[in-house]
This record gives sequence, C-alpha cells and structure tokens, in this order.
Amino acid sequence: MTDSLLRRAQHSLTPAQRRDLDALTALCETDPVTTVVPAMHLEAARASGVMPAGLWVIRRRHGWGRELAGLVWSGANLCAVVAPTGDQDADEALRADLAAAAIGRLARPAAIVGEADLTLDLWGRVEPWWGPAREVRPRQVSMVADAPAPHAAPVDAADLALDAVRRARDEDYEALLPACVHMFIGEVGYDPMRHGRAAYEERLHHLVRAGRAYLQYGTVHGRREVVFKAEVGALGGGVAQLQGVWVHPDLRGRGLARAGLAAVISAVRVEHAPTVSLYVNDFNAPALAAYEAVGFRCVGTFATVMF
Repeated sequence: MTDSLLRRAQHSLTPAQRRDLDALTALCETDPVTTVVPAMHLEAARASGVMPAGLWVIRRRHGWGRELAGLVWSGANLCAVVAPTGDQDADEALRADLAAAAIGRLARPAAIVGEADLTLDLWGRVEPWWGPAREVRPRQVSMVADAPAPHAAPVDAADLALDAVRRARDEDYEALLPACVHMFIGEVGYDPMRHGRAAYEERLHHLVRAGRAYLQYGTVHGRREVVFKAEVGALGGGVAQLQGVWVHPDLRGRGLARAGLAAVISAVRVEHAPTVSLYVNDFNAPALAAYEAVGFRCVGTFATVMF
C-alpha cells in the first residue's frame, strides 16, 4: 500500500496533533465506555503537552480541506473509533480507507479490540495482510457499574483468614505477579514471562504505583497468598475499565469474586472515576453472573482479534 494510493482515497490516516485534542476528546465523549483507552491517551497528551506516537487521526476530504472523521490508537493493541455519518456509502468508504491505511502505515498489533461491529469489519478487511489470527472473540459483553455496588453476600471463608481488599503496594509486587501471570495465561493463552516479560512487568509496576491494582490476601493451604485481585487497566473520560479480575483457582465458587468486586467498585468510584466498566466473553457464565450480582449492566458488545 503506497502513499499515492492512500492520497487518492477519500480519507487519510495521519499522526494526531495538539490542535486535534479538543475534537478528538469530543469524539470520545460521545461514548466514554467504548473509547476509554484513546481517552486515556488524550488526557495524558493534554497534561504533558506531548502527543503519543500511537495516536492517529482519520480525516475526510471536505471541500478544500479535511475534517476529522475518527481516531485510531495503535499501541500493543489497536482500537479504532469513527464518527458515523448516517450515510451507508460514506461509512463504507471510511471503513475501506481505514483498513487500507492501517495496512500501509501501521504495524500489526498484538490485538484489535473495540466495539464489535467496527472491530470485526476492520478485521475482515485486513485479514489477508495481517492474518491469520490466533483467536477471534466476536462477542464480548461490555458492562458498566455507575452506582454504588449492592451489598455483597457474606463470604463463608473463616478458614481463609481474609484481609480486606485494598490497593496493592510496592511490597506486594512479588505476591501479586504470579496471580497476574496465571490470569493472563488463562485469558490470553500464552505466558507473558516468556514473551514480552519486560513490558509486562513494567506495566504491572506502573499500575501498582498509580494505585490502580487491588488485591486481597488470605490463607490457602497454610500459606498467605493473593486470593483475589483486579486492576484498573484503562482510565480516561470519567471511566475506569477493570481488567485482570481473578480469584485463586482453589477458592472459586465461594463468593470471593462478588465480595472483592463490590469492594473494588466502591474504591474505584471514590479514587479514580465515577463509572466502572469491563468487558467479558459472552460464554463466561460464572463471570457474567458475578458482575451482574454487583451491579454491572450490559451497555454494548466488544470484540477482540488476537495475533
């Protein structure tokens, strides 16, 4: 895909500039839950005055100039956001040009993640160049908790000697890391300590130091271990997106997830953002039941394509 071909398209994909911040922020504000990741990077750019290299703007030809039509965050994961026109032909042209520009200008990410219709449409167009996918998860339930969590049922766990759920601290890192790795392997399908260890640990350190990692200790088989944990993986636009929700495998089914989530929701709404979100595979019935029990409700559908 050459620059000349891209220039003949109705839309272009160009690095975001500081003058785009207000318009990009307004675009994200139309759906803060779906756009939490790019909104997080926009807020960082506004605070620092430095535009991140992974932020791109989709521009549409309009008279003698170009108007903003969407944005792309291209980091470890790729997330696209477009402004629907209400015109089927115009929307089709935008999506086609976006795919062509992504192939020509962006490196293949570790995953494409976002609103299901747009994500799967983009994947269908770029698959001949970026495929094959390691896994496609076409239907993930996007959920929101924007009110205090209902009181969780008491956990019958006197044998566990549970501590309260709290923010992780630096001294918790060595105990937290195995829990995070176990969750990652089960969810993503490979060991981050074998592939990309430095980046994985750097991110976890960042979340701990930013007060965005939560954990709970208990006694398991005579040892003090992390029994529940969750992180605020993305934070922007008044939305905190939970990631990495995990319960010790030997303790599942005992209500730790519901009690832990209720505590995390309350803490996150005070410490980070009024709206707490997450997304979960639609086939994960136990997780969906736990999330609904603590006040999460469905607001949309995500999809993830993993490479």
